[in-house]
Amino acid sequence: MHNTTIRSAQLLLAAISFAFSMATEAATTLYSVGGGWFSDAGEHIEMNSIYAVGGGLDGYTRNNFFLFDLSGVSGPITTATLRLYNPDTSDSPSVPYGYTSSDPTETFALFDVSTDFFSEPTGGTHLVGEYEVGSVAGQSIFNDLGSGQSYGTYTASLADNGHFVEINLNASGLAALNAASGIFGIGGSITTLDGMVNRESLFVSSFLSFPGPNGAQLVVSSVPEPSETALFIAGLGLVGLTARRRAARGSQGRGQLH
Repeated sequence: MHNTTIRSAQLLLAAISFAFSMATEAATTLYSVGGGWFSDAGEHIEMNSIYAVGGGLDGYTRNNFFLFDLSGVSGPITTATLRLYNPDTSDSPSVPYGYTSSDPTETFALFDVSTDFFSEPTGGTHLVGEYEVGSVAGQSIFNDLGSGQSYGTYTASLADNGHFVEINLNASGLAALNAASGIFGIGGSITTLDGMVNRESLFVSSFLSFPGPNGAQLVVSSVPEPSETALFIAGLGLVGLTARRRAARGSQGRGQLH
């Protein structure tokens, strides 16, 4: 009976191990379905998906945003990394690119977004709308993109030119991802600007738009729910263990009758 119990336990553990092996972490790269910037003057060009952020010689400061579709992700998200390309070449003569600050580093921070992403049937403020310089609604969105719940930070420098900047989302960001469904928004801002009219910017280039190889990416790792097949196999293991225990009890009972 002892050997039968051990064998039954081994079968059960093998079935459970197989079931959970079919639910290992899977990495998925999501490409941005929307993005762009808002200036502190409230300007946003609806067709402009460039995600430059920071201060410029035009006297404006810009915060950026990114939208991702989570509908294809199943199971809890355990890690998430926002990947943003920082160019090392200009798209035209005399136009700045990549990291433009004279400071050795700047801090780029990610935040939650409370503004509606798309227009509701009744209208209202939303990220993908057209806003002119002086728009009060646009200024409110600019502030929203650079404030609120922090999702993570990155210290950027000239060394990032020509590379994807990768920002790992913190616990708050992961919690927000797991609570969301459908479209998910992330706001971004340089939090170390000196307040002067100069170049302190990141991700500067008209190449940075979506869709395309340099569009924003969100790489998530998730644990999918165990498949029905895996659960069925685990169930068979439990049934087998129960049957073996009953058989063992029956054999023990017959031995006592003799």
